[in-house]
Amino acid sequence: MRSFAAAAPMAHYGAAKAALNTYGKALAAELGPAGIRVTTVIPGNVFSPGADPIRRHLADAAGISLADVTAGIPLGRIGDPRDVGEAVAYLVSDRAQWVTGATLVVDGGELPVIQ
Repeated sequence: MRSFAAAAPMAHYGAAKAALNTYGKALAAELGPAGIRVTTVIPGNVFSPGADPIRRHLADAAGISLADVTAGIPLGRIGDPRDVGEAVAYLVSDRAQWVTGATLVVDGGELPVIQ
C-alpha cells in the first residue's frame, strides 16, 4: 500500500514498492507476447510474524493504538494471510487469463487513494 501512499517513517519502503509497481508493468509489456502474465499484488495490514512489529512501530510513530489501525480499515479487521492467498489463487487461475500489468490491492479497503 505504501507504494501508492508513501509517508514517514517509512518513505524508503514506499519508494522501493513504487519501483516494483513500475517494474511489474514493464515486465508485463515485455513478457506478454510470450504468454507470460505479470501482476503486482499489494497486501495491506496482514497478520504475520514479520509485519506485526512493523505495524506496532507505525502505530507508535503515529501516536495511535493498534485498535486505531484496525479502525482505519473499512472491512474492520487486520487481514489474514489466506485473504491474500485467495487473491493470488485467482490471478494464477484461468479466470484471470486476460489480467496482466495490473496492480491488485488486497487491503480490506484501507488504501485511501484512487489507483
